[in-house]
Amino acid sequence: MKNKRLLLLLSAFGLMTTTAHGENPPAKTVFAQYMKQAQTFADNFPREKAYLHFDNTSYYVGDTIWFKAYVTLAEKQMFSQISRPLYVELVDQTGHIADRQIIKLTQGEGNGQLVLPQSMLSGYYEVRAYTRWMLAFNEPQYFSRTFPIYQLSNSDKLERSITTYELNPSMENRPLETKEKLSVRFFPEGGQLVEGVTSQVAFKAESKNEGNIELSGTIYTKGGTAITSFETLHDGMGCFEYTPSAQPAVAKVDFQGKKYEFTLPQALPNGYVLSTVNNAGALLVKVSCNTATPQDTLAVFISHQGRPYVHQLISCRADAPQEFILPTRKLPAGVLQVSLINRAGNTLCERFVFANPRAPLQLSAEGLKEVYAPYAPIRCELQVRNAKGEPISGDVSVSIRDGIRSDYLEYDNNIFTDLLLTSDLKGYIHQPGYYFASPSPQKQMELDILLMVHGWRKYDISQAISTAPFIPLQLPEAQLVLNGQVKSTILKNKLKDIALSVIVKKDDQFITGGTVTDENGRFTIPVEDFEGTTEAVIQTRKVGKERNKDASILIDRNFSPAPRAYGYKELHPEWKDLTHWQQKAENFDSLYMDSIRKVEGLYVLDEVEIKSKRRQGSNMATKINEKSIDAYYDVRRSVDLLRDNGKIVTTIPELMEKLSPQFDWDRSNDKLTYRQKPICYIMDNHILSETETQMMLTEVDGLASIIISKGTGGIDDDIIQNTKISEVSDSTGVDISQLDKYSVFYLVPLPRRDVLNKSQSAALGTRQTVIQGYTRALEYYSPAYPTRELYMDKVDKRRTLYWNPSVRTDANGKARIECYNNQYSTPLIIQAETMSKDGQIGSMTFETNGVD
Repeated sequence: MKNKRLLLLLSAFGLMTTTAHGENPPAKTVFAQYMKQAQTFADNFPREKAYLHFDNTSYYVGDTIWFKAYVTLAEKQMFSQISRPLYVELVDQTGHIADRQIIKLTQGEGNGQLVLPQSMLSGYYEVRAYTRWMLAFNEPQYFSRTFPIYQLSNSDKLERSITTYELNPSMENRPLETKEKLSVRFFPEGGQLVEGVTSQVAFKAESKNEGNIELSGTIYTKGGTAITSFETLHDGMGCFEYTPSAQPAVAKVDFQGKKYEFTLPQALPNGYVLSTVNNAGALLVKVSCNTATPQDTLAVFISHQGRPYVHQLISCRADAPQEFILPTRKLPAGVLQVSLINRAGNTLCERFVFANPRAPLQLSAEGLKEVYAPYAPIRCELQVRNAKGEPISGDVSVSIRDGIRSDYLEYDNNIFTDLLLTSDLKGYIHQPGYYFASPSPQKQMELDILLMVHGWRKYDISQAISTAPFIPLQLPEAQLVLNGQVKSTILKNKLKDIALSVIVKKDDQFITGGTVTDENGRFTIPVEDFEGTTEAVIQTRKVGKERNKDASILIDRNFSPAPRAYGYKELHPEWKDLTHWQQKAENFDSLYMDSIRKVEGLYVLDEVEIKSKRRQGSNMATKINEKSIDAYYDVRRSVDLLRDNGKIVTTIPELMEKLSPQFDWDRSNDKLTYRQKPICYIMDNHILSETETQMMLTEVDGLASIIISKGTGGIDDDIIQNTKISEVSDSTGVDISQLDKYSVFYLVPLPRRDVLNKSQSAALGTRQTVIQGYTRALEYYSPAYPTRELYMDKVDKRRTLYWNPSVRTDANGKARIECYNNQYSTPLIIQAETMSKDGQIGSMTFETNGVD
């Protein structure tokens, strides 16, 4: 579908007309027109979804996160060709973007990696992925997954840690869910309660310290009469039947020896209740009301990904509820939106149900052993078949990892659960695969309750049937471009007909280009064929005149979604108990060592544990203890963000004033303090002198980051030994004997560049910045150990043993995979994901210990 079609506005729709006598058209005509308008909206504004398949489930500082990207049309579950750039971001616990990559999609597929530097903090990081078009709507959708990133261990033991640290409140951008010791929230089916009309009410029970909990209780009237009891079924969720009166009922529970009361939602004096029963391939929809509800003709619309597939007129009375049955096999798979709409186009009630998909592709692996010896070859055959058992050729993303040293979460996310379920729900969904394992009426009920609790009006049918024009918040990107605008510095007027010249250094060559702003001062610079990042200078001048001296160059590239709150389970993952796997590996180790000692001429140490050499080098000169960190700032990203919005920042004090309320700049005496303490500046392992400090504070474009420590006690032991603080002279202006009375600013410089003149960044009408192109996909390195002599002294602690984003199956649906184990005896976990060109998806997680 061409992009110009995507940008059509609904203002082209004709307004609802009346008859020649001024009468309203019949309900059948009104709702048929709504149906047509909503389908046209879906045609003009198709949405996208993204899914990332990762090589592992947790990582260590210094690891690489490998991923395969699948971008599909939300409605048709086909590879999308709307967008070419896919933005993949690594977001830390505070909500700051630690890394951002741009993946070049080819027919909706792409792959890449996020390299975790040794200098990063441990913690729970969110990886999110989106196209710009996904953010075009009022409720933006994007892929999100949280990973623990642990501190490196200095031994082979399974010990690892995540440092907990309290940052300055000025750093806290990620919202937090404020929870009481116990909270119970209620979700009436259809979204509302009506007096005298029996309804299903879902609920979710959560504890501040435990997350989702098991709970039971009783519903009472205000007068104290027991109505019904309730209890959780799964993950703190459950439901009960309830007929409300004018006074809301009260739920009473006992939790950890204390009694709690929660008031149910207030019932409406009149209105409608929408209920559904989804079972045996058929969907029963029922609409009820009370005697106080004025009689009217309504319509139930059943939609998928914003497109209505059927609508049914409803005229119900208190004594005659309306219902109809619809076979779900005629509807698309995934989350369906059931909406009750009146003639004015308002949504009165809404409900979400799940339609089971056709049988997914079947993935299997053969030729695997239960436990693999250290450095042993791993060979297996992967096969892909459809529901009929017919072979399927295509690409499969495959990860093989150490089953003991990699975290394992049962019923984890996969391409099936993400694209068909969780992407259409609100909030974090724990172990979504649970709802599809061993299908049963119980699982169907629990899935139904999940949809009542986490249902999300991502597609607003009232908007889709509106006659008002819809203007997307973002436009689709068929190629990677740098958009911007030129405004006058003082008056902020849009400057048209401004010539822009761009100077970029690529490899050892300077590349120049130019463009001219349009009537709104906007410009576009194509960067489609560019990879990596590079410094660039953008200069402005009036066409035919000298350089414009009062122009600000704004760049439109800060469109990331706002940070979301973490769910409890994301910060407290419940990994599978690996005791039985460890025991099998230990038993295998004993037999393996006995057998290898019998090999003539081979000397084997009795010491099983192999200690690796400590890693040397880091891309950050100063490594400090995480617990001592008060705040940290990405200088380059912060400066570019401010300049992109027309704010002039040329010095560190100007930047820090905007970033932190704890920073104070007394301009009367040029005194700088942080938390009312004088500042000590450290860079390249030494305290800066007064002259060096003055020089660095003016070089905002020369710094990569600023890390602020609560005290010098947080400096790493190795750094303390190399800092030579005792040799620093009094020229620093710092009292060496009382360093703890200072706020310590660790200044991390950018790598030296001889590309551009940094002083140009301060000149009006000139902009120095970093241009980011596509991320080059690296090749995963997998070592080979063909003979024992090559590996017995090797240190190999890989947890991901094999990663390939594009394993190609042949005409028989088969692909052969070969790799080598690490230095441990271990069972394996294999995860494979695929999506065929016709939209069939398949997922497999296989454990070599015999559990599949």
